[in-house]
Amino acid sequence: MKHIIRVSMAALLLVTASPAFATDAVPVTPKVLPDPGSKKEKVDTSYLYAPDGCDFQITFPETPYNTRRCPDGGTQCYNLTSYTMVYDLQTTVDISVTCNPSAPGNYDRYSEEVMRGALEGMIARKNIDQYNIGFQQYETVRQATLTGTGNAGRQGKIYTAQIWAGPASIFTIQAELVGGAHPQADAMFRDVLKSLQVKSAVEESKADEAAEEDKDADEEDKE
Repeated sequence: MKHIIRVSMAALLLVTASPAFATDAVPVTPKVLPDPGSKKEKVDTSYLYAPDGCDFQITFPETPYNTRRCPDGGTQCYNLTSYTMVYDLQTTVDISVTCNPSAPGNYDRYSEEVMRGALEGMIARKNIDQYNIGFQQYETVRQATLTGTGNAGRQGKIYTAQIWAGPASIFTIQAELVGGAHPQADAMFRDVLKSLQVKSAVEESKADEAAEEDKDADEEDKE
């Protein structure tokens, strides 16, 4: 039988916890979506979460709020960045992320077994009854994902948790979609998760686009 290492998500965070991304706690009231019938001009309120030293980035619909977490009242702490939106007082999207610096030598410690074990520990705590855990090894980063369904009180929920290990940081995300089907809530939940990217890949893409634009400009000049 394969031995599974069960490591809590908090433990993974504390391994890399650092004051490098320190922020003060900001109290917040969950946002309620305004009347969709409003004809006011839409303003781009999106917020790019991409701390210096973090290998990853993700985009929230609006500015999230930050809290400082110290498990069990200890001295080892980490920063949690969260965003909550309530739709029509019936469907809630709640997303929280962390990104903590990690020494390059720690990368090998985040093996598939360790990352899967950390996600296994989330199942009971998050009241998940149907789930799947996957793992991907990319060129420079590793990703483990837990996706499942469960209950939050009397409401059903979709839950996902991801751990990303990079050369210089460890990124985690937990996202819940609680309540009945709601097109806007479903879209926001999906779009935020899809916006998660590796910074180096984004920078390479921008460089390729710039090179292509320069090439097109040169060809136009020749004509």
